Amino acid sequence: MKEDNFQNDPKVLMRLAKLGDGEAFGQLYELYFVLVFRYIYFRVKNKEEANDLVQTVFLKVFCSLPNFQEQNKSPLAYFFTVARNTFIDYQRTKKEILLDDPEGVFEQIPDKADNPSEFVEKEEINQVVHRVIKQLADDQQEVIVLKFINGMLNKEIAELMSKTEEAIRQLQCRALKTLREIFKKENIL
Repeated sequence: MKEDNFQNDPKVLMRLAKLGDGEAFGQLYELYFVLVFRYIYFRVKNKEEANDLVQTVFLKVFCSLPNFQEQNKSPLAYFFTVARNTFIDYQRTKKEILLDDPEGVFEQIPDKADNPSEFVEKEEINQVVHRVIKQLADDQQEVIVLKFINGMLNKEIAELMSKTEEAIRQLQCRALKTLREIFKKENIL
């Protein structure tokens, strides 16, 4: 790559990739793979399908590079927009929403507890949290997943969802309030 000083700057990597630098696109792949995978996996709940969809996302981004315009947005927002649209297309073709996962999304998170009873307790908590999140409206689910599972900033979520930061804060606030109400109603807290 020609600009080693900007090796990890996604905007520079996108510009270089747009100019045909395959190594720059490879670095974007390394930077964003886990984030895009988590985003999709949380929705499809199937590792193989998530991997296929992530590959589709990166292929779509790669093919659209000549038409990509920065517009002061983070490249991550662009990747998530493509991921979101890819998931919507997937949903339409499947004609079903896959919300239940026999493996459990939270089982993929390494558990450092040595005590089996702690493991069972954490597993039960993870299942309850996942079930409760599914009760939220779609846009609220998306904000909660992007914010608390993918660790995105409100500004990035706003770009991705084509909403203002204030709208994202309101969605997040309503989602958290609803979650608290559900937890309270079901005597989870």
